[in-house]
Amino acid sequence: MPVSTDVKLPKSHPPIFPDRCVACRAKSPGSIYRAGTNAIGWWTWVFMAFGRRHTVEVPACKPCRGQMGRQRWLQLSVNVVVIAVGVVLAGSLLEWYQGPFKRWLTLGVVLVCLLPVFLWEIFFPRPFDMTAFSDEVDYEFRDADYAAEFATLNQPPAEE
Repeated sequence: MPVSTDVKLPKSHPPIFPDRCVACRAKSPGSIYRAGTNAIGWWTWVFMAFGRRHTVEVPACKPCRGQMGRQRWLQLSVNVVVIAVGVVLAGSLLEWYQGPFKRWLTLGVVLVCLLPVFLWEIFFPRPFDMTAFSDEVDYEFRDADYAAEFATLNQPPAEE
């Protein structure tokens, strides 16, 4: 199944990437793809706020770097459009409802509208993505071999 392979590292540990393009696996790609995300946690859903920004530089050849940047912007654009459609749809569907759960029902309709986007991202992952938390980061790779090499490069030294 083509889901991503995740490697979890402490946020304090600077990641070491294999010297290959994360997308096409070309050796010594000669350029980087700068990936960033904001930390998430319990506060994200409660306060609708994100944490500090976490950025890494991932080896990627120039054609793959451009493609990965376009994929990121396309994903963001699709998410914004689907959320907007979900809010409009929820507003029209819940126009008659005036109860205390209207906000939560609206959120539920938006999440149902986002379900196809979530499924697409699960079954057709981008070459590289990451999710940051307060103390650790999940590095997500489409290529399981690249993820295994990344995990090997980032293992803590053996204690004697």
